[in-house]
Amino acid sequence: MQNDTAMNLPSGSNKKNTVYVAGLAPEVSADQLLAAFVTFGDIIDIKIPHEIHDQSKHRGFAFITFSHPSDAQDAIDNFDLNELPGYQGRGKFLKCSLANPDRFASEGGGSGRFDKAIWATDQWQQAHGEKPRDEVEVEGQ
Repeated sequence: MQNDTAMNLPSGSNKKNTVYVAGLAPEVSADQLLAAFVTFGDIIDIKIPHEIHDQSKHRGFAFITFSHPSDAQDAIDNFDLNELPGYQGRGKFLKCSLANPDRFASEGGGSGRFDKAIWATDQWQQAHGEKPRDEVEVEGQ
């Protein structure tokens, strides 16, 4: 399994089908999200990214990919600014929206624009005409 909790069902992810869900309580699992969100349509994938230095804790958000864009929109319309079933009264309100393709890619696969430091990009190096200090060779080594 990957570094994040994932429930992979048939492949075929379209970002217009993927819902970003923020405001998750620390103990929420992929199974609980599946049970709550499956009422809106077939779910292809659920990803809950974990903390880099503590894999036992997730980061408080998830990406849920539906098979159809209309199902994703129904989930957003029904869960945005509402509480997850089983967590009512705790003050943890979900924020649901369509996933940002760049953020989704970087959280899931590392192919987005946030997968490396800004100074390591070709654009930054061209604009500043230099390499970062940690990449510059030191004489005598």
